[in-house]
Amino acid sequence: MRNHPTDRQNRRRLSASALASVLIAGWLCLTPSTVLSADEETPQPVEIDVPNPKAWVGQRLSFTVKVRAPGSFVGATSFTLPQISRAVIVQVGSPVVSSEDVGDESWFVQTHEFALYSQASGQVTIPAFKVRYSNRDGFTGPSTDHSEQTPAAQVEIQRPPDQDPNVFLVTTDNIKVEEKWEPTPGKAQQGDVIQRVITQTADEVSGMVLAPPPSKVPEGVQVYLKSPEVTDNTERGEFTGQRRDTVKYQLQRSGQITLPAIRYVWWDPEKESFGSTSLPEVTFDVAAAPQPHIADTDNQNRAWLPWIMLTVAALIAFAATQTQRIRGCWQTLHRWWNPPERVASKKLIQACESNDASAAEAAWSEWQNVTSSDQNVSAELNPAELDAAIMELHRSLYGGDADSSWNGQPLRQAFERSRQHGSAGQFGSVGQHGSVGERVSRPLPPLNPL
Repeated sequence: MRNHPTDRQNRRRLSASALASVLIAGWLCLTPSTVLSADEETPQPVEIDVPNPKAWVGQRLSFTVKVRAPGSFVGATSFTLPQISRAVIVQVGSPVVSSEDVGDESWFVQTHEFALYSQASGQVTIPAFKVRYSNRDGFTGPSTDHSEQTPAAQVEIQRPPDQDPNVFLVTTDNIKVEEKWEPTPGKAQQGDVIQRVITQTADEVSGMVLAPPPSKVPEGVQVYLKSPEVTDNTERGEFTGQRRDTVKYQLQRSGQITLPAIRYVWWDPEKESFGSTSLPEVTFDVAAAPQPHIADTDNQNRAWLPWIMLTVAALIAFAATQTQRIRGCWQTLHRWWNPPERVASKKLIQACESNDASAAEAAWSEWQNVTSSDQNVSAELNPAELDAAIMELHRSLYGGDADSSWNGQPLRQAFERSRQHGSAGQFGSVGQHGSVGERVSRPLPPLNPL
């Protein structure tokens, strides 16, 4: 006979099934929250931290940027700092390297410190800016480059009561101001240049935000400002800034010149009151520069005047007695500069350009008389062109078919080409049967040419 389960056994089985269903449903419900919790534990690669988001105008407001990587960092981390109106951000010191354990993972962390100095009051936004860095996979793995961005941050800047917003303000507990003159103020001479070095030192303030010296000076003084020397120093957690300005004054007028006092004002955030210190005014007794040059120049001119007149008279007398010799020297110089061959060549070319046959014939004869005729003619040249041009010239003047429309361009071109090859000076007059290189005894062509 088959045994059937009792009611108690059935209830036990039902209770076990219900419990299993509840456990499974609970596990399914808890699984998403467990995964989300793990995601929340993953750290951000870059984050910004502003411990105290309130500061006074001109006061140092510190904030840090943390950079995280799953391996060791390689090289330097770079930042593209944002531009903020009437404010400046300065990186302070060197980064601090540490590590963080998140779950089973270990992260390398760089903490970089920055300082914000603002001359604007109210709510000031530090915009998001880029961070570039590299890290290895572990300690020896390949390097990976990253480009991340910080989140933006809001800070509040307070302005001291009754402070002019257009006046530059430095906020610190004290400013030490020193100056050094070279030479020492007192007596001076017109045109002197005086050098002044002003050094400011303040705690918790960068040297680049300390006030520059005034450039306004009295009339008669020219001021020259060199670029400031700015240094920041961090020692045992204390931050000190220094600014050194070199100012040069040129005293351009004589008399008494007074440079006004320079007053430096700052806001003490601990006492919540203004502090100040001043550099005293300085007076120079400027003597006029000696000006002997005008009188000395007049005296020197007067002393040289008789000698100048005597020299001019001697030159005139010499020229009067040596007129013929001077004329001969001038003519010799003129002939050297303008030799007869060059003069005759110019005349021939000008006559050809103006198509004047008579002038061309005279210039040709003159050129023949002043050039040597006993030199050999270059065998490379063909004298036919010049022969034909001279024959045409003589035919137009003495031939039976002479006319007044002679064209001198062929003769000019033939003559210039011959001269360029160094052979034009070797031609004699060309007759009906003569050739180049021969001395033609007949200076004129036949009266009755064929």
